[in-house]
Amino acid sequence: MHKYILNCFLLIVALNAYAQKTLWQPYFITPRSGDNHLEISDNWQLTHTDKPIDNLSTLSNNEWINVKRPSSVHWALHWAGTLPYPYAGNNAEKYEWVEKSIWYYKNTFTLNDEIDNNYHFLHFKGIDYFAKIWLNGEYLGEHEGMFGGPTIEISKYVKKGIANELVVEVKSANYLEQESYKSREPGKHIKPWVFSGGSGAEPWFTVGMWQGARVETVPKIHLERPFLYTESLSGSTAELRIKSEIFVNTHALEYEMHPWEKSAHLGGTFFYDKSEYNHYDGKLVLDLDFELKGNNVHHESFELDLFEARNWIDEHFTIQNPKLWWPNGMGDQEMYDVTISLKSEGKVIDKIEIPFGIRTIENEYTKGPQFGDVWNPWQFVVNGKKLFVKGVNWMPADLLLDLPREKYEWILGLAKEAGIQMVRIWGAGLSETEEFYDVCDSLGIMVWQDFPIANFSTAEWPMKVWEAQVAQTIFRLRNRTSLALYNGGNEFNAYGFGNTASIGILERNLETFDPTRLFTRTSPDGGSIHTYPDMDPVWYKERYKWVAYVAETGMHSIPEAKGLYEIVNPAEFQNLGNMYSDEFASTHPEFIQHFVEFSPGRVPRMLSRASHIDDMKNPTIESIAEASQIGSGEFYQIMSEKIQSNYPVTAGLMPWVFKRPWPIVAAIHLVDGNGQPSAPYYFLKRTYEPIHVALDIEWLLWEASDVFPVKINVMNAENKAQLAQVEVKIYNEKFDLLWQKEKKIEITKGPSVSSQSFDDFTIPSELKNQYFPVCVELKNESGEIISRSVYWPRTIPQMEDKEFKTKYKSQPTEWPNLENGPWLKPIINNTKTSIKADLVTCNKTPEGYINFEMKIKNTGKIPAFMCSIDIKGAKRTFVTDDNYFWLAAGEEKIINGKINWREPVEKKSTHFIVNAWNTKSIKLEIK
Repeated sequence: MHKYILNCFLLIVALNAYAQKTLWQPYFITPRSGDNHLEISDNWQLTHTDKPIDNLSTLSNNEWINVKRPSSVHWALHWAGTLPYPYAGNNAEKYEWVEKSIWYYKNTFTLNDEIDNNYHFLHFKGIDYFAKIWLNGEYLGEHEGMFGGPTIEISKYVKKGIANELVVEVKSANYLEQESYKSREPGKHIKPWVFSGGSGAEPWFTVGMWQGARVETVPKIHLERPFLYTESLSGSTAELRIKSEIFVNTHALEYEMHPWEKSAHLGGTFFYDKSEYNHYDGKLVLDLDFELKGNNVHHESFELDLFEARNWIDEHFTIQNPKLWWPNGMGDQEMYDVTISLKSEGKVIDKIEIPFGIRTIENEYTKGPQFGDVWNPWQFVVNGKKLFVKGVNWMPADLLLDLPREKYEWILGLAKEAGIQMVRIWGAGLSETEEFYDVCDSLGIMVWQDFPIANFSTAEWPMKVWEAQVAQTIFRLRNRTSLALYNGGNEFNAYGFGNTASIGILERNLETFDPTRLFTRTSPDGGSIHTYPDMDPVWYKERYKWVAYVAETGMHSIPEAKGLYEIVNPAEFQNLGNMYSDEFASTHPEFIQHFVEFSPGRVPRMLSRASHIDDMKNPTIESIAEASQIGSGEFYQIMSEKIQSNYPVTAGLMPWVFKRPWPIVAAIHLVDGNGQPSAPYYFLKRTYEPIHVALDIEWLLWEASDVFPVKINVMNAENKAQLAQVEVKIYNEKFDLLWQKEKKIEITKGPSVSSQSFDDFTIPSELKNQYFPVCVELKNESGEIISRSVYWPRTIPQMEDKEFKTKYKSQPTEWPNLENGPWLKPIINNTKTSIKADLVTCNKTPEGYINFEMKIKNTGKIPAFMCSIDIKGAKRTFVTDDNYFWLAAGEEKIINGKINWREPVEKKSTHFIVNAWNTKSIKLEIK
């Protein structure tokens, strides 16, 4: 009995010791290079137990699996062959035990035995969510928080020249709260709800070491957290500023950022030990070297006068004839390789290397009136030039946190191709990775970074943990050229009592450590909106005419059918016109599990728009996918054109959402969970071109004999004016030409909106229950097409009802369902033309993609409507210059594209399918 009591006492002592060793702290240790940097991201092994261990020897008999790369435990189990593909069917149920288990990672690393008399920092990039760390059997402490840390100074624990064993225990955020944890009420856990079973991700709760680790070897006198930024640009010069901490015989982890428990002060200054201020007598110099594409273009040197303590430096300097970094579509993305060196007697003792773009991002107020006491300056000005921001919202690239660089390169490459200039990192997602920012820097995509607050109160959060996460994120990201805006989070009350502490900590740290960027407390706020109306999208211009920035809006659609067959039992693709019914969910369990926001408020608006394209009474999965995408695409096109034409009152648009983080059946999206662009991607892309012509259409729905006003807007993002020609053609549904006009238009220097009015078109009385396509073309003085936009307004039975028509024209009205037509696709199918397609080139790139060029010609006498390119024969994602496009009679178009195979294709027969709604299909083999 006495032995039992003694053991219990020792166990309690040990557990208390564990509890006291907390590792969360705010100081991010900047990565070094060469021998001073050791990456520990690969070759981890993984096992689990049912409850936490009290001794590492407990794991000696466990079976371990190899971890392919940093991600969630879920992917590690699948890659090891333990569990099936997580996103298919109801396989999520097979993973439910994962979040209830305790997970242990182990790895070894070896430090150079010649490296001595230095600090060695072990830094973890991301552990989800609770962690304990052992090094060579020594317990180092526990950590909480998903976004950065822990960081530990391990000099007294590490062995030089031989293998060191690292063991990490990981528990999910809801480990002790399986039943009570609610994703939108996370209580005391700082975890985004998309990784916690939140809306659109209900089957999943992530856990694991989702980012790797590293060891930085740092001399006793060293740099830390340098901050380099452009203060101003003037003529041929750039004024730059460098701030940095320099430590002399000490390091950051020996300091507190804010002494939470201390109160001793004098006149606002805290007392510190006098020894901190011993003067350092050695000669130290700070050198900055800027290299651009292998050429050293600038050198700067500063002599330093330091104490044997933590020191701060703040220096200004000038660069002549800088090469500038520009957002996508505005210029090149010139990036310098900057080496920041600390030298003693001419010898480099520490250095930090960072990629750096010279640019300024400023914010001004838009031209509209202010409607609130909180009002943000939403007009972005980059390098002195204003722009209308063409953006999108961004969800994580993968719900289960498989985030290799090549995935970012593909998805963000799609964004660049679409003309996107900014992505908003949604507050229920990630504080994004280094790989993400590397790619954004290189592509010219500005980043709006939300912090991980979304749709909830943070009243129960542990604020010391929150401050550590906030500071780590700011230090890690503030040198990023693409980072343009910080935001507190998504759709939460930033002014309510429950969030005052968390927002106060955020504002204080940004003001102290990065005041160079606009900070908004929440989104929407201060002149920005989130809106998801079920209405004719023409109302965006009138209803939101005083809105400064549209930060979220969008429309549901269903991704391409071929991807859905991979994740849902094909037997469930029946009775799809019955989605409104109560019994649908019970008979379509896999379908519903992959259906984001399956609700009476979301499904009908998607189906009503699809019902204008095809008969939705009992559609196939192929027809409902196509119809919902085209209906959604029409919505995105009109919405974008109306918002852009409201410049300079409205200064930016960021539709929801670019890509879904996992394969789904239906959701608001431009790119599906596999990385395949849907039709709305191409409709929005066309509106994001540098010069875009748009029909300022009054309504999409009409009655025969109505007067149809014809007015044109040209949105110009280019920094030059020009004279151009606008041509408008209106057809009946057989493509007989009903009306044609042409006028010159003076396009003013961008960013601008130029308008031109034409005579009205009276809809013929015989055009009852019909579509009348409208094609608008903008041509340069040589007659070449600069921009083309196509519309299909319609006369529908409901508009013959006076009450419906009056309501529809007087206020935003629920979009009507056309149960009995008219339906666009069957009508167009009744017309016939012909196309010819040839594959010009098809080559493999070093990255493993297939680049191709295709020539398509309309050899018939009427337009080819909704021309499209598809690829069949293997799992793939692909993107083209254009898709779902209009091809005039006799017109030839060159299409360039890129294919990303999602499976080996050496023994498969793969081919292109080229067609239009009113042509036969053409099959071209891919060799």
